[in-house]
Amino acid sequence: MKKQFLKNSIFEKPFMNSRIKTEEMTMKEKILGYLVGPFGMLSLQAVINQLAELYYTEIFYIDQIFGVGTYLVMSWVTKIVSILAGLLVAYVVERSTSSQGKIRPFVLIGQLLCAFSGFFMFAIPEIGQVGKLIWVYIFNILYNGFGITMFLLRKNMITLATRNQNDRNQINLFDRVSNFMLVGVAVTMVVGSILYYTMLHGYPKENWLLIIGVIALISIPLSLINYFYTKERVTLEAEDIEGAIYNKEHGTDWKKFLDLFKCRYWNMAFIITTLNLILANLQGYNLNTNFCTVILGANAQNNYNLIFTVASGLPMGIGILIIYPLSKKFTVRKTTMAFSLISIIGCIMGLFFKDDFIGAVISYFIFNVGTLASVYVLDALLLSANDEVEYKFHFRPEGTVALAVTTAIATIISGAFAGVYETGLSFFGYQSHLGVNQPEGVVKWLYFVRYIVPIIHFLIIFVVLYFMDLEEKLPQMQKEIRARKNVDN
Repeated sequence: MKKQFLKNSIFEKPFMNSRIKTEEMTMKEKILGYLVGPFGMLSLQAVINQLAELYYTEIFYIDQIFGVGTYLVMSWVTKIVSILAGLLVAYVVERSTSSQGKIRPFVLIGQLLCAFSGFFMFAIPEIGQVGKLIWVYIFNILYNGFGITMFLLRKNMITLATRNQNDRNQINLFDRVSNFMLVGVAVTMVVGSILYYTMLHGYPKENWLLIIGVIALISIPLSLINYFYTKERVTLEAEDIEGAIYNKEHGTDWKKFLDLFKCRYWNMAFIITTLNLILANLQGYNLNTNFCTVILGANAQNNYNLIFTVASGLPMGIGILIIYPLSKKFTVRKTTMAFSLISIIGCIMGLFFKDDFIGAVISYFIFNVGTLASVYVLDALLLSANDEVEYKFHFRPEGTVALAVTTAIATIISGAFAGVYETGLSFFGYQSHLGVNQPEGVVKWLYFVRYIVPIIHFLIIFVVLYFMDLEEKLPQMQKEIRARKNVDN
């Protein structure tokens, strides 16, 4: 395959070289590259996800100015562009060659683009109504369609940074801690629960721009740390820096796409990834709020919603202390299987306790304990299924068009479930002003989505993982891959 992108680019300059020189991963690389480095961009992403819709409805008044549904249409246009951008970015990545690897340069470009376009999503100049709408579309597409798409390539670094599975598990854990603990809890809570009511809601747009601007600015040096303190060892194994072992004899994009589905473990990983996306889309953003209000009787006086969220979310904090040692001792697969059963037990308890507040909190606490393995360590195993592809077909799928197509398929399949939860509420007659006095169909629907759907989800995960003995096979696969490379060299 003819390489044409990144060749002789700025990334070939000595000052763009990784500061990591060791052949094996060090703790410095793990902390700076996978815990500290991503924090800035993840924070910016979380804050924009929280505030964008609120800004466009409370400050910019997009639907009032341009008609009801304008924001929704823009959201769908952006999603469609994101899918197409994913294919385009994969095309460019697959046809790139660089002494820095194939992924790291594009992740950095994506991070810098997000910082720039993310700020200008909010900084809308006075250029006339049509000009404003065009401006908003352009920077939403730049941010969501291209910036985030390139930033999400960073997930491939877990398997491209090293072939050591213990190191993969550990850097995946650090990445999850940065994402869920530092950003998901600290940043989200501060911005959504504190700053929104003290600096944003009812305040002029300058306050919004200040917060977004500061976070975007902070994300830039952290993005550079993320870039300089990571290294694509697996990509750069070939002495001639040919990247992820691609060449003409490995076939067309279509053949690679078909080859992926000939890999047993890769298919299992694809099934689990798609199931996780389906669950996230099906449960919607407001399930906790609706469940607490309708089933548990939460209101402004009793603070049930806050208590339920904080108490049931405690496992996400303590989980990092127990999940990695367990997965290291018993393997990620067996640990996730066991914890999936814990989640199922929590759901069954929830169905038993029904509207009892204390019982519901305990049940959801147990459910969240069960999700620890899926949140913190499972991704490392799923991504390692890419090693099977390299073992069988002599190419790595990270950054390929073939893999981007499968991602688009998973996104489309899971996207079909987006809005199903909200549609179900409307179908059964949900009305927010009724509080706990909702129709019986609404109550049953909330129980179904809160408890029955996760039971089905984790039962399928358990069964798939039962047959996914990849961790036991990886050492021999890696040994043969290395031996093959030694012969080729």
